[in-house]
Amino acid sequence: MKNKFIIFALAALLLLPVNIFAAGFVRENTFMDKSGANRVAEVKKWQARMNLPVTGTVDAKTKTALYTPNYEVYDMVVNAPTQDVWISINKSRRILTVYRGKQSIGKFPVTLGTTATPTPSAKAVIANKHKNPAWGGMGGKYTPAAADDPNNPLGERWMGLRIPGKSGYGIHGNIKPNQIGGYYSNGCIRMYNYDIEGFVFPTMKVGAPVWIGTDSELESWGLYQYSRIKKEEVKPTPKPQPKPEEKPKEFQAEELLDF
Repeated sequence: MKNKFIIFALAALLLLPVNIFAAGFVRENTFMDKSGANRVAEVKKWQARMNLPVTGTVDAKTKTALYTPNYEVYDMVVNAPTQDVWISINKSRRILTVYRGKQSIGKFPVTLGTTATPTPSAKAVIANKHKNPAWGGMGGKYTPAAADDPNNPLGERWMGLRIPGKSGYGIHGNIKPNQIGGYYSNGCIRMYNYDIEGFVFPTMKVGAPVWIGTDSELESWGLYQYSRIKKEEVKPTPKPQPKPEEKPKEFQAEELLDF
């Protein structure tokens, strides 16, 4: 039994990526000097920028990105829906990305819908934008809230979405920042208030495309969001070159022997 355990442990070590952690290396971040709720929020924002699943905890994937020098993060857009600004919402990672054409210009953590009230996957469009919106309470399901009401779950920014066959969905602020990075909403996309107010709302335009989907759905549309250890290039071993044949020395007169 003991021998089996040792064999299993050695096999597990062999499967670990080479150079996963480099001594002394720490990737630039904004959370290691924070504590409490501020630290959690900064972890979520850093995870979004690194294309990691947003959890708010320094989990195994976050540690790998934090301590691995050859870690790479990039987006590849095969066919952008516009050369102007547009949005993708990755339901697998809880990340909203703002693009200009094929270039990512901002990444943000979001809250998405629960399993009972999921955020739909779709190629949507921003239909309208409102500052300080009132909330209707979802047709009587909840108590409505007026504009500027501190209990208004929309926060102070709303971007309504036009989704084929759906209605009532949007991207908006929130009053429960601790839920960012999870699946808690009635299907809408919630953001930190400072993210939507300071960047996303003023950047986006009515009519801008919004792609909402899982990793696999986004990839099927031509959007790839990578977060992984970069494989080191293996250089081929140079083949040994054959040595040039040595030419026989010509006999000199003094080298001749008398028989």
